[in-house]
Amino acid sequence: MIILLILLAASALVFGVDFLFYLRNCLCRYHIGRMPYEKWKGSVYNRAVKWSKHMPVVKKTDNARYMLLDILKGEYKDASIQNFQTGALLLGLEDLGEDGFIGQNIKEGKWKSLSKQPDCAMLAYALLRESTNPESIRTAMDRVYKILLDAMDENGLIAYTGNPNDPHRYVDALGMVCPFLMRYSRAYGVKEAAEAAYTQLEFYHKYGLLDGTALPNHAVNVKTKLPLGVYGWGRGTAWYFIALMDTYKEMEDTPERSQIKNWIEEAAYYYLAFQREDGGFGYILPMDSGFDSSVTSAMAWFYYECADLFDNLTYQRSAEKALDKLRKVTRFNGAIDWSQGDTKGIGVFSQTFDIMPFTQGFALRAIALKEREKKC
Repeated sequence: MIILLILLAASALVFGVDFLFYLRNCLCRYHIGRMPYEKWKGSVYNRAVKWSKHMPVVKKTDNARYMLLDILKGEYKDASIQNFQTGALLLGLEDLGEDGFIGQNIKEGKWKSLSKQPDCAMLAYALLRESTNPESIRTAMDRVYKILLDAMDENGLIAYTGNPNDPHRYVDALGMVCPFLMRYSRAYGVKEAAEAAYTQLEFYHKYGLLDGTALPNHAVNVKTKLPLGVYGWGRGTAWYFIALMDTYKEMEDTPERSQIKNWIEEAAYYYLAFQREDGGFGYILPMDSGFDSSVTSAMAWFYYECADLFDNLTYQRSAEKALDKLRKVTRFNGAIDWSQGDTKGIGVFSQTFDIMPFTQGFALRAIALKEREKKC
């Protein structure tokens, strides 16, 4: 009888945790997307400020059942996922004038904690961008640069997994490492870092895009130069153009910078065809179903940048539509909903759609550009 009672109590606890997660999502989505723009803008910003002090967890798995067991086994979250989520969120807050994030992450020039995976470069980029005295955090930045060098193969290509012998080169790595490498190069006079940033982009543009399009594949086999996975995965496409745009903005005038500008223009022109009537973009861009806030927020930012870069009102209208779609999927507490969860492997995409600091950050970057245009 005692054993039966223990089993019943354990079962009640496990299923109780699942129910609480389910109930939380239902309540948070009550009256979703009903805020007018000005109130929405402030709500999204306030939520991001709260998250910057205590980051929400982006689930490692898609499990909606037995979640307590995932938590106990350490399979609920992953530190490297949190690194790039934090980095993207801080980029958005910085674009709106917030600072003070260095002290939250670095003490006496050294990291308080840091993933040893290349994803950490996005967080490092946000902090290096904030710094008015790069030398004061040089030790921390050198550590990230060393992580990237250790993940680099003989051709200068960085493995997202951190293992240079891994033949797969993921599009994710471009957005995470290239802007940091270019900023690091400028801050510390390390020209090899700038060369490495361009090498990643050049390789992917040559081997990772579908012929006649600007749609990147999820990954490329560095040995065979063959694509792996799906062309046009939404957030993967975002990683590609984030790498192009932020790297371009960090560069001095060079032939390589002009080439990247051409690649940006190519991407901007091509992706317009995949924007839906409601302003959103899908988790697989060419698909008619499957809206994803994470790519939509990045697209909103990208097209505001492109509107300025190419003086093109079509791009501005696209950005405005994307931003309005994000407003319509924002919870009453200011968290933008409906972002695709963490990817499980090459071509294996999450079917969970929830909140994500990455989305919040790029929405703020788009808002910052919209507000700047209003003042002009």
